[in-house]
Amino acid sequence: MTSQAAILVVDDNEDNRYTLELLLEADGHEQVAFASGGEEALAHMRKRPFSLVLLDMMMPDLNGDEVLRIIKDDPETRDVAVVMISADTDSDKISKCIELGADDYLPKPFNPAVLRARIASALRRHSLREMETQYLARIEQEKRRTETLLHNVLPPEIAARLGAGETTIADHHAEATVLFADIVGFGKITARMRPFEVVGSLNRLFSEFDRIADDVGVEKIKTIGDNYMVAVGVPTPRASHARVAIRLGLEFVAAAQGLHTRLPAPFSIRVGVHSGPLMAGVVGTRRYAYDVWGDTVNIAARIEAAGKPNRVFASAATVGLLGGEFALDGPHRVENKEERVLDAFFVSRRT
Repeated sequence: MTSQAAILVVDDNEDNRYTLELLLEADGHEQVAFASGGEEALAHMRKRPFSLVLLDMMMPDLNGDEVLRIIKDDPETRDVAVVMISADTDSDKISKCIELGADDYLPKPFNPAVLRARIASALRRHSLREMETQYLARIEQEKRRTETLLHNVLPPEIAARLGAGETTIADHHAEATVLFADIVGFGKITARMRPFEVVGSLNRLFSEFDRIADDVGVEKIKTIGDNYMVAVGVPTPRASHARVAIRLGLEFVAAAQGLHTRLPAPFSIRVGVHSGPLMAGVVGTRRYAYDVWGDTVNIAARIEAAGKPNRVFASAATVGLLGGEFALDGPHRVENKEERVLDAFFVSRRT
């Protein structure tokens, strides 16, 4: 360790510098630099890092305590070990330097055994500080990595709640809109495609959906095979959740049609939309997932399955929240698994 540690000797007395040079060389210290004053010492420190500074108390330009203060005030040099050297045994001056951050005090004339011990001690402390700094930096890096991963898989608001120590996240939302977008005939289309073509095509399509959803601040819940699911109005309530979901569905249809010429086989999608209350929360411990549950989700899936290619099909509950912004085709009757009959409408932009 000592042969690699860079040491700066600061003393305006040439004899003292020479004496310290001989003592340091005898102990195997190979990287030793010298300065005859405070300004020169600071110039050295701006050019290269040092592990230890042997700093004279009394100098013609800047006194040792002034140089020490500058070293300790600079974030780049404050962890450098500093040992004050002086023939002055004034305890007040010595204690002042210790308070400013000096690691030790070395009296003149130099006792080789004491010099060796105090330099070794100061270098050990510097090494420990460096290890602590590196350890804390690694902890901070891992913390940032964890936060990044959480933000990649969870909504920012939910990631923040988990980061704040919340262990169970389960919310009820009185009003929200769920949208399912499914590729029509996906199995037949991809039966003759190679695996990398299937994955590449899905990635291109769903990445485009991600971009569109991000642009309007909508949270993707998940993809299930060739089915893409979003919820509008969770985790943050949104008064316009139904209108935003319909616009999103229309954008998804346009995006899928726009990719026809860039995919090995064209994908047509059905979009189903339904509004109502739902539950949302985080499940899992090893792999977090933010998901939504409830009758609203089930009905949205049923509406999507009953729709037509390249159309947005919305329940009467959603349509009732739209106002006059969109053109409607319907109502059409849709039966769900509970043998209830629902009214639904094909929705398009007004021309």
